[in-house]
Amino acid sequence: MNIFIIEDDLLKLKKIEDFLYSMLPSAIFSNYGSFNSGLRACESSLPDLVILDMALPTFDRKPNKREGRLRPLGGYDLLRKFSLKELSTKAIVVTQLTEFGDGVEEMSFGEISQTCLDEFPEIFLGSVYFGQASLEWQNKLRDLILKFQGERL
Repeated sequence: MNIFIIEDDLLKLKKIEDFLYSMLPSAIFSNYGSFNSGLRACESSLPDLVILDMALPTFDRKPNKREGRLRPLGGYDLLRKFSLKELSTKAIVVTQLTEFGDGVEEMSFGEISQTCLDEFPEIFLGSVYFGQASLEWQNKLRDLILKFQGERL
């Protein structure tokens, strides 16, 4: 199985990777740190599964370089691009945030999860709230991956 992880927080990325390696030791993992690098990678080599953050910078972080604006709904925007470009992959959102967007466009974790499910039913498998102090995120992510593996059989 080929899995892309689109995540800009290195500590969170390490925890997700460690968990996925223990669950899926034969999987091939590739990491991308921004909206643009994640989209380009998916367009050039479609993975079986994408694990992505909801809030992403536009560009990868590099020393002494601008990373572009933060996209508070970058994960949603990626799902929309996957749908528009008919990229037939599956995706799981793993996020630390409980609120997304600003002002009138602000959405809760539950609202954005439901929006993704409604708008991208062929792509979106579900979302996981990543809490540093709890391991509940691992149980939820495991359940979604097992569901995904069951659909592939």
